[in-house]
Amino acid sequence: MEIVNNNVALAMGAGLIPLPVVDFAAITAVQIKMGKELAEHYGVDYKEEQIKGIVIALLAAYTSTSSASVVAASAARAVPGLGSVFSVITLPVIAGGLTFAVGKVFVQHLESNRSFLTFDLSAVQAGFVREVEKGKSAAAAQAKSFGAKMVAASDRLETRFDAAIDSLLKR
Repeated sequence: MEIVNNNVALAMGAGLIPLPVVDFAAITAVQIKMGKELAEHYGVDYKEEQIKGIVIALLAAYTSTSSASVVAASAARAVPGLGSVFSVITLPVIAGGLTFAVGKVFVQHLESNRSFLTFDLSAVQAGFVREVEKGKSAAAAQAKSFGAKMVAASDRLETRFDAAIDSLLKR
């Protein structure tokens, strides 16, 4: 799960890319990279095209049931001001949730001593959607924790900056 969690963080970062098509390409690239890392970890032969096909099929299966939220999160960037704020908050969480679910499905499949050649999309679709929701909750908590740390760091920096200015003014 360490591989999955590291890639969830990368995907959340990719969700911050301010270009609507580039963000999805970057998120998908992270998920393909994760598939390769998991295959290597489990000692399973793979072809990048197999992993890419599975990732795209999983994402297509999810977006066909939840396309409104995914498309809205990316398209919201086109709305001046408010759209940028909305997408910065939502797309990283969706990206994290999707990446978590892809990773979880891959781990379960590979731990059953199967390869990517035997991957059965129809057998994992329902579980995948449930894992996306779990992953979005985990990603939201991670984002909230990160946000709190950034606010605290900003407050400390502001305090130091104010002290330095005060010191210079007293001279």
